[in-house]
Amino acid sequence: MDQTMGSQRGTDPAEDTVMSPGAPARPAVDETEAAAVLGRLHAAQNDFYGGGGDAALREVLTPGIAWHVPGHNAIAGDYEGIEAVLAYFAKRRDLAAGTFRLRPRDLLTGHGEWVAALTDGVADVGGREAGWSTVGLYRLRGGKVAECRLLPFDPEVFDAVWSGAGEAATVSAVRVRPRHCDAQSMVHAGRYHEFFEDAFLDWLEERAGGYARLRSGGTDLVIVATGCEHRRPALLGDRLTIETLPERVGTTSLTMSFTIKGPEGEVAVGRITYASVGAEGRAVALSPSLVSAARRDQAAR
Repeated sequence: MDQTMGSQRGTDPAEDTVMSPGAPARPAVDETEAAAVLGRLHAAQNDFYGGGGDAALREVLTPGIAWHVPGHNAIAGDYEGIEAVLAYFAKRRDLAAGTFRLRPRDLLTGHGEWVAALTDGVADVGGREAGWSTVGLYRLRGGKVAECRLLPFDPEVFDAVWSGAGEAATVSAVRVRPRHCDAQSMVHAGRYHEFFEDAFLDWLEERAGGYARLRSGGTDLVIVATGCEHRRPALLGDRLTIETLPERVGTTSLTMSFTIKGPEGEVAVGRITYASVGAEGRAVALSPSLVSAARRDQAAR
């Protein structure tokens, strides 16, 4: 392992110091000890993910434990302190509805206080059975885990798995106002396309960094095809929800689907195909962030 890993500031003030360049490294972790600590951790995690309590986890984690999860997904973040880390574990358990299991494989130790553990994960997330592999970099102190940095083998697969059960669609809401309606207090047919466009902007904001980010990269989107099927009327005062999902991701175009629901069920279903254009108005490839966001949502369905 890279000895410089031991120079990072720890999260337990009573135990951690900053190592200056040239300072002696902390004693290497014994491989047998590391295997025992991580064995306790993985056993406690699997018990907790299966619906057990958190007592065993509290025994193997330091009070100042830090857990770092990369990516663009429902569990990504930096979790500081044992309560925050346990809440993170609970979120993974809930997203997988108690099906999440860890399968430890190889363990690597080096010349410092960090060890690396190769682990496979399996879970049924959002009705899909999925598997992935990670390397966990663990910093051990006093027979407990003081820090973990999670490194997925395939970040896109990891993001797709943990994008959130039942969260593949972005859901927007709108209240039907008088300006939306015709003389019969029903939403005018032309207004549904406005609802679709607003919902797409919400999807861009939530999934791909927003419209401003898209344009700052030198590309824009123009509508090349649109359609709407009407199921039932929406009335003045109704609260509508709009589910937005990517339907097709091409090289230069993106087709989005929209489902509008009201108090009595589906109101309208629509599709819009957007083409990516550059500064001169000519077709260009979709931005990588847009493609990545759309494919993650497709994989989560």
